[in-house]
Amino acid sequence: MTMPLPLSQELSGVPAPVLDRLGAAGYRAMIAGVRLGVFTALEAGPRSVEELATTIGGDPAGVRSLVNVLVTFGYLRHDEDGVTTAAPPGPVDAELFWHEVLFEHWADIEDTIRTGTPRRGFYTWLRERPATAARLRRMLAGAAADLADDIAAALPPAATVLDVGGGHGDHTVELCRRRPEVRVTVFDLPETITALREDAPPDRVTVRAGDYLTDDLGSGHDLVLLFNVLHGHRPEECRELFRRAARSLSPTGSIAILDHDREPPAGLGPAATGFLGMFDLTLWQGHAGGVHRYTDLAAWLGEAGLTESRVVPLAASPLEKLLIAGRPS
Repeated sequence: MTMPLPLSQELSGVPAPVLDRLGAAGYRAMIAGVRLGVFTALEAGPRSVEELATTIGGDPAGVRSLVNVLVTFGYLRHDEDGVTTAAPPGPVDAELFWHEVLFEHWADIEDTIRTGTPRRGFYTWLRERPATAARLRRMLAGAAADLADDIAAALPPAATVLDVGGGHGDHTVELCRRRPEVRVTVFDLPETITALREDAPPDRVTVRAGDYLTDDLGSGHDLVLLFNVLHGHRPEECRELFRRAARSLSPTGSIAILDHDREPPAGLGPAATGFLGMFDLTLWQGHAGGVHRYTDLAAWLGEAGLTESRVVPLAASPLEKLLIAGRPS
């Protein structure tokens, strides 16, 4: 069988769609390497193809073919010393999670783009895949820990905090570790609240089950956290949430937002724009939501009376920022 790839052209003349197809093949081969344990097996040092096949329990001819592709795309090196890792993939959880998102969750993305209504929401899809959900849990907990020092240093003083959509309490736990004075209420859906992290201090963290889009958010909060919440919602929902969150604040209270900014900082290159585009389309597929511009978020906060705002970059995650807003003093 002849493969219809126009490889007779010079590489510089190959159309971008063909390069995308080749890149997809390299990506899929890398995922196969991760799933088969190729990169883990090579952590101990170089191995021949036969030794690698024995270690991972693979057919030598199939392993050789996979190694050839991974060498072509720069993941592996194969020389007289054997097969070694040249450019290891990212963390296993992240690589497998995004592969499942792109090739399973996006499977019917054409329907969502046509209709504006996801056939099944992201969290429904996750509930059907416990292993994928567990990977995401570990990723989110790790990200919260990575950002915790910068976030705790940037947030204004607060005794009472409402963590809206706080999920399993990752950011709440990290904040409590760094701010001994805070007391936090985590507000989220019942199925999420029941899985609050076991290391959440019971004397300082309470939970409240409900729908933050419709249920009362309480009152007198010094600080309301909206961390990784807004990208799941359309602009009109964000604006209404801001109005309701603003009414729940004490007179000197603030809202703090953690999210991605649709306008990434200059100098990060096309990979940053590409990731934001991928993330944005994933949000559309899962929620009919998307990544918002921080300039828009600040304007919507202003409509809710929180006109004093500042943006805090986060060194550990250049694509994310803190946006902290309060009433004029």
